[in-house]
Amino acid sequence: MIAEEYKQMLQQKSVIREIAEYGARRAKEIGYENVFDFSLGNPSVPVPQAFTDKLVNWQQASDSPVSVHGYSPSLGIESVREKVASSLKSRFGLNYQKEDIFMTSGAAGALAHALRAVTTKGDEVLAFAPFFPEYTPYVNKTGAVLKVVPPNTADFQINFAEFERMLTAKVMAVLVNTPNNPSGVVYSPETIKKLAKILLEKEQEFGHDIFIISDEPYREIVFEV
Repeated sequence: MIAEEYKQMLQQKSVIREIAEYGARRAKEIGYENVFDFSLGNPSVPVPQAFTDKLVNWQQASDSPVSVHGYSPSLGIESVREKVASSLKSRFGLNYQKEDIFMTSGAAGALAHALRAVTTKGDEVLAFAPFFPEYTPYVNKTGAVLKVVPPNTADFQINFAEFERMLTAKVMAVLVNTPNNPSGVVYSPETIKKLAKILLEKEQEFGHDIFIISDEPYREIVFEV
């Protein structure tokens, strides 16, 4: 028997998908070039040709289909983890090693693993409105409970007054999304430093870690003004 909660969830349409479907219909009516669809985070520029060439070469030069289509190790391919750690270290000055990297099949999988790693049933996770709506099932299906901090509609930085009010000993993780979906806002250095300071103080007060889970799918497309 399929769980009733899942049946209800699957019968509901995502607002994001509804807007995407509407955009596709309008494109057929008035031309794709006349529709500016910001519903889905699909790329608007082509993949670099060098990347495509590398994939084609890998496929054609491989002497074993398993190396292309087979399972990788559970923790990920070691050489790939080393490259990821090296990139993070060079770009952000943080001492990442391959042991710090856990490969997943996408951002949703990464969030699910992270949430399960740091929460147990009844714990709370805080997120800041506006937020990606799928955070709700990601968190609640772990047995933890998502609590949403109301937005600061002046500039969509963190509403610290409400955040501190909601930051109780039951909170084990704070889910941060910057650049934010859907507002597009990037948290300022001042916001990040204040968030870190508050969490450090509360960790001392509560006697347990409070983890930041940082969802950053749009980090690489932030441009200088």
